[in-house]
Amino acid sequence: MTTALAGREDRLFPTALTVLRALVVARWLSWMWMAAVVAVSMRRDAIRHPVVAIVCVVAVGIVAAWSTWAVRHDPAAMMRGGFVLVEATVALGLSILDGWVFDPGHVFQTSQSLATQYPLIAMVSIGFAAGPWVAAAIGFLLGPAEGIGAVLNDFDAWSNRHAVSLLATSLFFAAAGAVFGWQARLLRRTEGEIADRRARDEVARVLHDTVLQTLALVDRRTQDSDPELALAAREADRELRRFLFGSSSRGGDTLEQRVRAAVERASRHDDVDVMVNVLDDGCRASHAAQDALAGAIGEAVTNAIKHASAGRIVVYVETGDDGEVFASVRDDGIGFELDQHDVGTGLERSIRRRMDDAGGRSEITSDSGRGTEVKLWTR
Repeated sequence: MTTALAGREDRLFPTALTVLRALVVARWLSWMWMAAVVAVSMRRDAIRHPVVAIVCVVAVGIVAAWSTWAVRHDPAAMMRGGFVLVEATVALGLSILDGWVFDPGHVFQTSQSLATQYPLIAMVSIGFAAGPWVAAAIGFLLGPAEGIGAVLNDFDAWSNRHAVSLLATSLFFAAAGAVFGWQARLLRRTEGEIADRRARDEVARVLHDTVLQTLALVDRRTQDSDPELALAAREADRELRRFLFGSSSRGGDTLEQRVRAAVERASRHDDVDVMVNVLDDGCRASHAAQDALAGAIGEAVTNAIKHASAGRIVVYVETGDDGEVFASVRDDGIGFELDQHDVGTGLERSIRRRMDDAGGRSEITSDSGRGTEVKLWTR
């Protein structure tokens, strides 16, 4: 099941399809502009190889038509190596043939080129399909391609500024390809994580009220008659819960993993429904502060299980815009009257003092018969 979920990262998600459709529109716009440039240049007798210019326009039109068909019938084709090779060949070919098609004196001028915006479109497409490194490498070749085009245009007045211009072209398209590829990789990773979480939620809704409750029932009823079966049911329940409700973060050392590990340690031997929701985007708290917060949360869960007779515990952690981390541990247990209750060692030493030592603060609210909530703040 985990492998099937992980494979979602390689699929095309809605945002990816939107990008591919936008690239199709951009190719057609580039094709129309290229056709207009060739037509106007031919009327002005500024083209010495009109047949080659027309062939280039037709080639871009074919690529645009191919991408239009692919985005409707087989979008994944636009992410494969064959399409990447075609995009790179067309972008580099247009840059080279630009100097050969037009009359001498065309290069390094402000007049429109044969390639128009196509090389930039190609960098977006290649970066999206092949990643930042491939797109950057192909983008860097566009400078030398334009240099070859200048030679074909019979340009011979080379100077440092022309070399700098070609180098700037290479760096610009290499950077563009790398940025687009990096953004595409982040997009696919983010949508993969969202798909994972949605899949887990869908499975959890089906299994929570059937398999998990059955495993818990088997555990309770076989503890005395068949301890090995009870232990197997408990382990299966724990593993299934870890998969269904475990960390959605793919990082190795995050606030979410600290909190979930602390909750797991506190509740591993008890059949209590503990729901954990951690929103740790932008968490800037130190590792020491995060450890203190996770430890305090774990202690609050332990107290709720051992002393409050809680049947359900909800742990919520969120990082605010100002960087402050807020946590809440709420249970539906028996509660107590704070003004009449002697705060025990667990609350005093493991929660309040722990948070104070880490530069944070804590607050406990409880009513007899209405449960308890432990609130924690740190930076």
